[in-house]
Amino acid sequence: MNKERLPSEYGSFFAAAGRATPTEVSEQASLCLDDPMVHALLEAVDSYAVILNAQRQILAVNPALLDALQEETLETCQGLRMGEALGCVHVAEGPDGCGSSRACRRCGALLAVLAAQGTGETAAGECLISLERGGRWESREFTARSMPLHVAGHRLTLLTLQDISALKRRETLERIFIHDLMNSLQGLRGWTELLQAAGADAQVVAERVLDLAEHLTAEVESQRRLLQAECGELVPEVRMVSAEHVLEELEASLGANVAAHLIRLSNPDGITLLQTDPAILGRILSNMVLNAIEALPMGGQARVWYERQGDRIVFFVQNPGCLPAEVADRVFQRSFSTKAGRGRGLGTYGMRLLGESVLGGKVGFTSDWTDGTRFFIDLPTGD
Repeated sequence: MNKERLPSEYGSFFAAAGRATPTEVSEQASLCLDDPMVHALLEAVDSYAVILNAQRQILAVNPALLDALQEETLETCQGLRMGEALGCVHVAEGPDGCGSSRACRRCGALLAVLAAQGTGETAAGECLISLERGGRWESREFTARSMPLHVAGHRLTLLTLQDISALKRRETLERIFIHDLMNSLQGLRGWTELLQAAGADAQVVAERVLDLAEHLTAEVESQRRLLQAECGELVPEVRMVSAEHVLEELEASLGANVAAHLIRLSNPDGITLLQTDPAILGRILSNMVLNAIEALPMGGQARVWYERQGDRIVFFVQNPGCLPAEVADRVFQRSFSTKAGRGRGLGTYGMRLLGESVLGGKVGFTSDWTDGTRFFIDLPTGD
């Protein structure tokens, strides 16, 4: 961001509270739409573009954004703030909608708007946002650029959002997936060369090669499923399975070293059945467990269990830590991670994408110092 002046006088709000009245919004919007310069700006921008008033409410949008929102007229967006129009999942968390929640403090689009309003200069940033539209959750990434405008005596702001989700997806593939592929292939080559050497134990080498090949296959399949899920093309292979069997298969897939740090709590309700895709559910729970174990203190253990709640089954994975606020607000965004290096963070994003968009459940977490951090997936039993 070029220059930034962040507000400190707004009390419990991050950005200034209060909105223009519908009449004021309508009058300001008319001034914008009657201004040839504003009209030309909106028509010329091929990314998403909006004109905002001083209260960050939408006055005008360009055709590209209207198409993306599947709206036919501007009136449905007028008066809303950008996060509200897009369907940001944090909108309901603040007392004044978009701009007033804790998560808004790290929104690149909002920071760019506030900087432009505060300094009178163009500002830019990167915006990672979780959206929910039409019952479907998704994570998107944008480059945000904000510049001040003066129209008929009003100080307004032009905000543009360039969708870079595809770029971030490719970056993730290059930095994680391809890196893992190369590691596996190098391992395969090393063990194959050892097999050629005199005195090599063929049985041991064969087992190692098979392990690496299975790991490679699992990684390719994981990425294939995520890409299909993002496109809405992944069809789950649903069948009846017991919750106990899901957890048994989970422990077996993790291996002895990982399972040693995991406690599986028993359920007193007896056999509990649900209709789901056990392979996808197992992948989600595996990611939850691995993330929990990575965060364990020395000698700590994670816990996994399930509970039947009416016509739903909820699987939990818990560790004793508490997530910092800056992590908790962004944990499901595709390009965000606490791990070092750019391009990471696909694990939690994939958990939510597969759990909600494919399995039709709800993936989330709670985190405090009393109960620790609990990730969960809430699924219908299908009874």
